[in-house]
Amino acid sequence: MPQGLVSAFLNDLNSNYDWGVFEVDEGSFERVVQDIKPDYVVITNFFRDQLDRYGEIEKAFQDIFESLEPLDTTLILNADDPLVSNFQKMRKRSVYYGVGENQFSNQDQIVVETNFCPSCNSRLNYTYFNYGQLGKYHCMKCGFKNPPYQYQITSIEYRDPGYNFEFQAGERLNKVSFQYEGIYNAYNCCAAMTAALEMGMNPNLVMDRIGSFEYFLGRMENFDINGKNVKVALVKNPIGLGEVLKTLSLEENAKNLLMILNDNAADSTDVSWIWDAEVEAIKNVKNLKSINFSGKRPYDMALRFKYTGISTENFKVEENMDLALERVLNEEVKTVYILPTYTAVFQVRELLNARIKGKGKFMSHFRESLKNLKLP
Repeated sequence: MPQGLVSAFLNDLNSNYDWGVFEVDEGSFERVVQDIKPDYVVITNFFRDQLDRYGEIEKAFQDIFESLEPLDTTLILNADDPLVSNFQKMRKRSVYYGVGENQFSNQDQIVVETNFCPSCNSRLNYTYFNYGQLGKYHCMKCGFKNPPYQYQITSIEYRDPGYNFEFQAGERLNKVSFQYEGIYNAYNCCAAMTAALEMGMNPNLVMDRIGSFEYFLGRMENFDINGKNVKVALVKNPIGLGEVLKTLSLEENAKNLLMILNDNAADSTDVSWIWDAEVEAIKNVKNLKSINFSGKRPYDMALRFKYTGISTENFKVEENMDLALERVLNEEVKTVYILPTYTAVFQVRELLNARIKGKGKFMSHFRESLKNLKLP
């Protein structure tokens, strides 16, 4: 958002900079590029997110398209998302990246944002899916298909935790390690490496930084509490929730799960999106001792999980987030997975850090009470 952009400069104020890298909210993109004229724009994917704020993905596409038209910029595009590769019709300089078929690819995908060609509206044929609508596609009617990759991940091997993968950049094949699970993270790495190399950065330095990268602010963030590995992974849209649940199936250790669903404005006041997520992926998770639900709408999430057909015997609902945390942190498991929506991330991090640092939880509880205060 524009205010976040200003804050970034204020927090690191200098007379000049070599590079400025900003993740821009799709709803704010038009406003931001009025003030900052980007040399490169990386477009990763289009997934439904906060429909009550952004509308459908077709609107988001059109808004960004119109904002890009007057800019003299290079587009770095995910060739595996037909909505993203459709930006090729802008005739701007474009660089394409993607992830080739791998052991996690599949022939069928339950949840996709579109099955239709953005050029002629005919149904797309897929050779394989990597996740969501990302994969290898071809329109039999007009010929629309993945543009050729200039950068790609050619193979992926799971290691506990994370992945080893091979990254092809021209004639150079790089072996890269990344310490977090999720095929979406392979795409994130591919996008980051593509942008960095296009900007002329040292390839060895880029690969090294990918290998040592750490997530913060609830994006697969790790905490060590009571000898347990606590993983906090933000979930805020149907594709993201389904993919995060799939990562749980990669771990064999005893684990539990805490789902935290809020319906504040920044989360989306409409929580019906949880019914579009592939929550059925929970059926493939091994050694799951309990599933816990908290937040402002815990019963909605519990009902969604019930409809997967799994047993509700180990379901536990606790609206008080602090008490829910206390329960999962004291179970006999090795890994605790916490999947909060956006506004819940900040409170759950405060509560976890309070336990680590031995500090009180007053500010966290006070902030939540202010959020729930109903004024006349």
